[in-house]
Amino acid sequence: MEYKLRRKVDDFLIDWKKNPDRMPLIIKGARQIGKTSSIEHFAENYKNFVEINFIDEPQYTKIFSSGYSPDNVIKEISFINPAFKFIPHETLILFDELQACPDCASCLKFFKIDGRYDVICSGSLLGINYGEITSVSVGYKEDYEMHSLDFEEFLWAKGYSQEQIESIYSHIKNIEPFSENEFDVWMKCFKEYMITGGMPRVVSKFIEQNNFSGILGEQIQIQKRTKKIF
Repeated sequence: MEYKLRRKVDDFLIDWKKNPDRMPLIIKGARQIGKTSSIEHFAENYKNFVEINFIDEPQYTKIFSSGYSPDNVIKEISFINPAFKFIPHETLILFDELQACPDCASCLKFFKIDGRYDVICSGSLLGINYGEITSVSVGYKEDYEMHSLDFEEFLWAKGYSQEQIESIYSHIKNIEPFSENEFDVWMKCFKEYMITGGMPRVVSKFIEQNNFSGILGEQIQIQKRTKKIF
């Protein structure tokens, strides 16, 4: 099981859910940076979760053929998978791999107006026309651009407290030298971060085994997967 990383998007999603006037959300970013896993983790805050991946299950790209209203979309989804349940005000719908079905963006306005279901779309920056998406959903969506782990997130994964991390900022801001021990520890962590590259699967593997064994192979596999253009 992959080590669960704390990500900055986690806090963003919690705040998004607290907003009574929240709009459908589009989380975009490079491939393999943890978008889907972060959303799946966030979905635990709902009683019901419907996840649709337009690449793994291309039959779902046809669900907008009869219109973009929530009732039409839900009807078409239920034809494909009758096991999905749609409970008003208790359901999160994830449309994953948006770049494989840009037409999905046209439904966001209608889901916002309807207000019964929370909707998140996730898409790779690779091969998606965000200009086209914006033109059909302007004013009815919120965007969040996600990245690979930054150094702060890496230190969270290592188990360091926020207070310890804030001390780094304090030293830099106030131009105060680190103690010899502090300097050695933080430099070691930074070198580990640079070697792992901040990609979630690689960082998880490193944290779980506490060494670099197999890291290069994992990085090569990620590079191969990110070269795919859909």
